This record gives sequence, C-alpha cells and structure tokens, in this order.
Amino acid sequence: MRIFISADLEGINGIVAPEDVEAVGAGYARSCLLMTEEANAVIDGAFAGGATEVVVCDSHNVSANISRELLDKRAQLVRGDTRRNSMVDGIEDGFDGLITLGYHAKFGTQNAILDHTFNPATIRDLRINGMSVGELGMNALFAAEKGVPLIMATGDAALAAEANTFCADVETVVVKYAQGRFCARCLPREQTQKMLRDTAEKAVRLARQKKPVRVPQNPRMEITFQHVNEADGAMRVPGTERLDAMTVAVSAKNMDELMALRQIVFGAGAEFYNPLF
Repeated sequence: MRIFISADLEGINGIVAPEDVEAVGAGYARSCLLMTEEANAVIDGAFAGGATEVVVCDSHNVSANISRELLDKRAQLVRGDTRRNSMVDGIEDGFDGLITLGYHAKFGTQNAILDHTFNPATIRDLRINGMSVGELGMNALFAAEKGVPLIMATGDAALAAEANTFCADVETVVVKYAQGRFCARCLPREQTQKMLRDTAEKAVRLARQKKPVRVPQNPRMEITFQHVNEADGAMRVPGTERLDAMTVAVSAKNMDELMALRQIVFGAGAEFYNPLF
C-alpha cells in the first residue's frame, strides 16, 4: 500500500498570516516545525492503516520547509523546487492514495486563511474545462490521471468544503476556522494531532475502495491573471489564446501535459508582474 502526501504550509494549524509562511517572516521557523509535526501525525496514521510506503512531497514555496531531522524516519521526502510536476512530483501509477496536507482554499474564497491559487500576486482564477479549481483540484486531477484517488485533505474549514465539493467521499480534517483572511480560531494541537492520525488511518484503510475523480478529456485551461500585463506576458507562450484582458487559454492532450503548460504560462505571466503598480 503506497501513499503520497502533498504537504503545503498555509493550511497547517496555527498558521494565519503572511509572516508565518515566508522565509523572511518572524513566524516561519516555528511554522516549519508545526508542518513537520502534522506530517508525522499523518504518516503515523497511514502506516497504522496499512501503508507499506509513504512519500511526503514538501510543496510550499521552494519546497524546503519540513525538518528532515524530525520527520518520521519511515517516510521518504521529496525536497527542493527544481521539479517537473510541482506539488505532486513523483506521484505515479501504483500509488494507492493521495493525501493533501495543510492545503488552503483557492483565491477569492471568503473566510479562508491565506487563500490563493498557486501565486496570489498573479493568479485570480484557474479553470479546467470550465470548472474553477484551486491547488487541491489541479493536483487531484493530475493524480487521478495516474489512477490515484484523493483520499484525505486537511486545512481550514473553507478548504475542507472545497475538497468535499470536488470529491464527495474524501476524508477531511479541519484544524482551524478562519475569521477573515489572516485570522483563525485554531484547535488545540493535541486534538489536531489525534484527528490527523485517526483520519489518516481510516483513509488508508479505505483507500482501495475509493475511485479517482473523473479526469477531463482533452483538457483546456483558462487562466485569469490579476493584471492585464501578466496576461500580456503569458501570450508569449505558443498555443495560448487571449479570451479577455486578463484571461488566456491553452489546451493539452492530457493532465500531464497541462501541468507542464500551467507552469510555463504562469512563469511567462509572472515575468511581467510589477510590484509597484
């Protein structure tokens, strides 16, 4: 039983502000320890549920957040950001389940801690065949194409609602309740640890009963940027189509190709981002 954990930081219990998730922030070092702690709870639950292999993909920013020294020694760690498939790099046919740990809601979600879609400075919305998706949806579709179902998602209440809307039978753990974008009512850490471990054990035990979400055929991605100049930059990528001032579209033969195109188009748009205006 092989389990893949894609771990982000914004949805970890106790994290509420930009200063908690950026390396220059006062709370960042503490946040990395909390992220490692929650990863360990899920790893322990996964092995208790029957996992024989657990791979943790550190997926926040430059992907060097989880403490290698404190991470459960039974788990493998994907670390570093020079990777082809971003937050789910290394997932493949043969894994039995995807767990998204510490995820956040997509950009524009009310009462969601640090809501964004990949890059808050440049991306307003991401749609695949007309369906708006956040990071959870994009990564779950990529995994589904490999035959891997989304079995568990953790984060704030808004993320759990997004996950349940996207995949009705996913197991969710709510570790905090947002009261605005930078404020949350956080559950006691001990309670959170138990919930994460118990839910991971249940999710892994049931993993082979769960089916991957339906993967769109010939997926078409529409990206709405935050600014017109970012869409201008994205249009340098061959095959892109301009839909309106801030939206470009690109088509692919499958999710694997679309994942690569997403990063190329995002990067081209981000090059035209100007923090001063």
